[in-house]
Amino acid sequence: MDRAKSKCKIPYRDKLNKEAKERYLEKIEGINGLDPYEHHEWTGDFNELPQITIPDVFSYLVCGVSTYTFEQFRNYKSLEAHLQFTNGWVQDLQIFRVNDQKTVVLTKVLHSQRLNEPPLQPWVIVSSSGQVDCAHCTCMAGIAESCTHIGALLFKIEAAVRIRVTKTVTDVPAYWMMPTNVDKVQAEVGYKIDFSTGAAKKKALDKCIRGERSMPSIRTRVGSRSLCEHKPTLSNLSPLLQILHTHSKAVCLSGMEDYYHHYADPVKPVVVPMSLLHLRDKGKDGCELSVLQQHCESLTNLVALTEAQAAAVEVQTRQQHRSPVWFTSRAGRITASNVHAVVSTSVTAPAMSIVRKVCYPKKTATTAAIKWGIDHEEEARQAYVKLTATQHENLNVEKCGFIINPSFPEVGASPDGFINCTCCGKGCLEIKCTFKYQNNFIMQACAGDSNFCLQLTDGELNLKQTHKYYSQVQTQIFVTGSKYCDFVVWSQKDCVVVRILPNMAFWTTLLAKAQNFFFKVSLPELVACYYTRAASTAPNAKPLTEIQPSCTRPGKQTRKNMTKMWCLCKGPEEQDDMVACDNENCAIQWFHFRCVGLTQAPSASEPWFCATCTKMQKCQ
Repeated sequence: MDRAKSKCKIPYRDKLNKEAKERYLEKIEGINGLDPYEHHEWTGDFNELPQITIPDVFSYLVCGVSTYTFEQFRNYKSLEAHLQFTNGWVQDLQIFRVNDQKTVVLTKVLHSQRLNEPPLQPWVIVSSSGQVDCAHCTCMAGIAESCTHIGALLFKIEAAVRIRVTKTVTDVPAYWMMPTNVDKVQAEVGYKIDFSTGAAKKKALDKCIRGERSMPSIRTRVGSRSLCEHKPTLSNLSPLLQILHTHSKAVCLSGMEDYYHHYADPVKPVVVPMSLLHLRDKGKDGCELSVLQQHCESLTNLVALTEAQAAAVEVQTRQQHRSPVWFTSRAGRITASNVHAVVSTSVTAPAMSIVRKVCYPKKTATTAAIKWGIDHEEEARQAYVKLTATQHENLNVEKCGFIINPSFPEVGASPDGFINCTCCGKGCLEIKCTFKYQNNFIMQACAGDSNFCLQLTDGELNLKQTHKYYSQVQTQIFVTGSKYCDFVVWSQKDCVVVRILPNMAFWTTLLAKAQNFFFKVSLPELVACYYTRAASTAPNAKPLTEIQPSCTRPGKQTRKNMTKMWCLCKGPEEQDDMVACDNENCAIQWFHFRCVGLTQAPSASEPWFCATCTKMQKCQ
C-alpha cells in the first residue's frame, strides 16, 4: 500500500505555480531534466564534490542572485546562513555526479525553532570548475534561489572541500571536524553546553582545518580530579549558614531542613469554596417542596463566599471549559449564559433541561457551530484589539475565569475577557463568532435574518434587548462590576463591536427572578434532587409539565396539551429533553433528543427541521 501511495505522490514541481515551474524545469534542463527531488541514487562520498571555494560562493550569493551585499559577505561569519551551518542544522550532504561537468548536491536543513516540522531541502548544481550554476529550496524564498538554506548548504560544501585537501597525520581527511548534525534538542547539564558564538565556532573550525589545534566539542572546566579532591559537604557550610540565619533572612535557607520552618507563611492560603453540589442531603429525599424550601433558607451562609474566595475561583477557572473547577463552581448558580432561559421558565414547574443545565453543568458534545466559535475566538479577540487599539489609551485585554460576585453569589458569569484602558476604565468582553454567517458581512445578517441578535436603529447597530445575549451581557456587566461590555460579532469578512452600557432597571428585574429561581428550584434540586427524581421515588414532587422554548428553540410557543404523546416514539415528554421542528405544519412538532440523534439543543441562530420536513423541502 505504501508503494502505491508513493507512486501516486504528486511531484514537487507540479505543486509550483506556472512561472515557478517553468523556471524550475529550465534549471534542471542543464542536468538532462533530472529532478533532484525525484532522484534516489545518491552518495555521501565527499570525493565526488566539485572544487568549490569561498570566491565561488561569493560569486553566486553576491554577484549572481544578489542575496547579500558585499559588506554583509565580508562579515559572513555572522550571516544567518553560516550560523545554520556552524550550529549543525545542515544535515548530511547527498551527492550525485550527473556527468564530468555537472554535480548535484542535496541536503536537509532543520528549522531551529520548529524541529517537529519537515526539514527544508535545498539543492545546488555545481560545475566541475566550482561555479554554482543554479539552486533551489523548498522554503518560500527558495523559488527565488536566494534563501539562507542554500547559503548554508554552500558553506558546508566549501568546508568539506577544504577538509578534503587537508590531510591529517594518518593521511585521511578529518571530516570529523565538520559541525555535528543536530536532529533533536535535549536537556543537558549546563557545563556541557557550548555557548560559543557563531563567529567563535567558525574561527575554531578554520584553525582546526589548518591543523593549528584541536577543535573542542565543549568549553572546558576544572578537571574531574580536582573536583573529587575538594568536594564540599553541607557541614562545611554550617558557619556561613549560621551567619545568614542570624543577620539576614536569606532565601537559600528556606529550602534547608534545619531552617525552612522559619520561613513558613503564617497566613493560611485562600481555598476555593466548596461546590454547591456538596449540599446534597439524602435525608431530605421525599420531603414536601415547602419543607424543602424552608430548609434551603438556612443554607444562605453556605452559599456565600468572601472576596478572596471569589478571586481564587476566578484564577483557577481561567481556562474556563478546560478546567474542572469551572464546572463545579457553576453548579447550581445562575450563569450569564443561562439566565435568559431561567427567567423564561416557570418556577413552579421548571423545564427539565434548564434544571439539569443549571444544577449539573457538564461538557457537552461539540457541534460544528460550537467548534467554530472555539476555534476562532482568539482570532476574533485579536481582530477586536486591532480594531479598537487606536481608539483607546493604553488598551489592555486579558482573559478571565468564572466570576462570582459576593454581593449576590447566586449568580455568576464567564465573559471572554476583561478590558482596561485609561479613557474608559474597566469593561468586559463578549465574543460571538457567527457560524451561520461566517462568510457574510454582519450588516447582511441583520438585513436578512429577523432572529439575528443585532438590529439597525437610526443607522447604528444595537443588541436587541429581547435577545438572550442582552440578558447575558447585562449579567456580565453587573457581576464583574464593569462600566460597559464590548459585544463583538465576528465573521471571516467582518468584525463589529457594539458597546453595551449598564441597564439598572433591566438588571434589577433580571436578578430578582434569577435569585427566586435559585432558592425555589436550584437549592431544592441540589439538596434532594427534587425535580429530577423519578416519580416512583418522589411521590410528592410536582411533575415537570412545562417545556420552555428558551431551552430548545427560541421563539416557539409552549405546548398547551400536555397529555399528548410526542415524538416518533409516541412517548411522554418527561423522559428526555425535546426539540421543536421549525415547520409550523409539522405533524409531530416535538421530538426527544435521542430519537433524532441530538445530544443538545441545536443552534438558536439556525432553523432545525425533522427528517420528514427536510425531505418535503427538498421535494419542493
